[in-house]
Amino acid sequence: MSSLLALAAGAAVAVAFAPLNLWPLGLAGLAIFVQLVAGAGSGWQAAGRGWLFGVGMFAVSLNWIATAFTFQAKMPAALGWVAVVGLACYLALFVAVPAGLTARLVKKPLSRALLLLALWAPAEALRGTLLTGFAWNPLGALWLETPMVQLASVVGSAGLSLLALATATGLLWLLRGPSRRLRLGGAGVVAGTGLLALTGSGMIVESEFIGAPLVVVQPGIGQGERYDAAAAERHLQTYVSMTRAALGQVARAGQPVLQNADVAQRQLTETEGVTSPLPPSADKVTGAMPNKVAPGIANPAPEQAGGGLALLPRKPTLILWPEGAIDDLIEIDADARARITAGLSATDMLLAGGTGVTRGRDGRPRYANSLFVLSGGGRIVARYDKAHLVPLGEYVPWRDWLEPLGIARLVPGDFDFQHGPGPRTLELPGFTAVSPMICYEIAFPQAVSDPNNRPGWIANVSNDAWFGAWGPPQHLAQARLRAIEEGLAIVRATPTGISAVIDGYGRVQVSLAQGEKDVIITALPPPLPETLFDRLGLYPVVVTALLAAFAALLIDRRTPPSPPRPFRTI
Repeated sequence: MSSLLALAAGAAVAVAFAPLNLWPLGLAGLAIFVQLVAGAGSGWQAAGRGWLFGVGMFAVSLNWIATAFTFQAKMPAALGWVAVVGLACYLALFVAVPAGLTARLVKKPLSRALLLLALWAPAEALRGTLLTGFAWNPLGALWLETPMVQLASVVGSAGLSLLALATATGLLWLLRGPSRRLRLGGAGVVAGTGLLALTGSGMIVESEFIGAPLVVVQPGIGQGERYDAAAAERHLQTYVSMTRAALGQVARAGQPVLQNADVAQRQLTETEGVTSPLPPSADKVTGAMPNKVAPGIANPAPEQAGGGLALLPRKPTLILWPEGAIDDLIEIDADARARITAGLSATDMLLAGGTGVTRGRDGRPRYANSLFVLSGGGRIVARYDKAHLVPLGEYVPWRDWLEPLGIARLVPGDFDFQHGPGPRTLELPGFTAVSPMICYEIAFPQAVSDPNNRPGWIANVSNDAWFGAWGPPQHLAQARLRAIEEGLAIVRATPTGISAVIDGYGRVQVSLAQGEKDVIITALPPPLPETLFDRLGLYPVVVTALLAAFAALLIDRRTPPSPPRPFRTI
């Protein structure tokens, strides 16, 4: 019975993550997990229950991984579900170990709750680093649709995970505590969570959008046609034509005939409470944003939507294309660069995913999953190479062993991408500096920007077309957590969704749905002042975990023995 309950509790936590966001069920599942650990008769029993809980949580929440196997022909598609279950079994070890150690080291219910809290933090951190790491869906992500999520700017997603576990423990004690003292303690923890939620609500300070026009292109090119060589030129023309039409809307927005535009010159110092690297006299676009078009940017008439309108005078514009948008090796193909940037003015900047080329020591070409910055006229201003590569997506780990077993990359190509150097701040002449992040690099806390050269925003280009129904919303959720931690806007561009503009409070200002073919036209949200999490990192979480562990050991040794099963057996 307890085994099935552990699996069900894990599944309940899984539906607390995106896309369902049923966070009350998540807290209930966590409370059951804590009870199962507290009532375990031995460390091994607690570890087994924790492992089953983890299997339920990861197998349900990561179901989208199976979809990726349907877009390749080298391995059977059914292997996708084997991969989901296998990955869940591995990741569940990071739940089993803290659960088992907790029951092995202490016996009292309060001690076990505190020690489980203390051990969860290093286990979750290890999950995000060991064997390249998989930091996806930290426990704290269940707070995403609540005011509590704003506390990520102070304690990060790791701190949110501890708050989730503490809140679930408080609910457990309040409803099923074996003593009056624990029931009162549970009530206090729940009340404290409510106060923290109110604090989170008060941390949001509204400010107006500042900066240059921003265009995000979502071309609607699915994974099934993405690698069709015969369609490469058509795909490029889709990007170019959608970009030119969007630039036409930007140009139209700057014309004096518009009645709903509030575009004015304003000194940066007039905007209180906003720290921004933008130059003085930056343009301001005010008002609420309906749909995907920023205020003051109207849809042009059909006959005006072509490239001709883009030739009207307009402000320099940032354009963002998704990961892998450019098929040509543009560093050695000047004609391709010219075609890509044909509709851009000399002051525009295009950020687009493509393939970078370098030479190895043996003189042979090496390839990287890159993001290029191009100016009008086809000049490459900067390049960023992805550092955190996806196993089986961009390289085959232990290739000499796995390749003979029929294990291959899930995308076309027999070569392995090369790792990049890590977070970099790219200077964009005429615009605020940017930190590029490619695909799931955005899921790793404290690894999305250069701490020595803080950018003004983060560009996250990705290809989520092979992530099924649940993958893209979860990817967006990881980006929202990073935006709050860093206090920086994050702009996402994907071929099929979810493309979005996220402000420094993790709020989605405007987005395009999965499967939609459209553009976002808006302005870049301003950066917020440097967050406490930016400055302190995980130190508050580490200190909290150490204090909780010390208290657990102290209480377990000084409190008179209590019955070995403090809660009713489940």
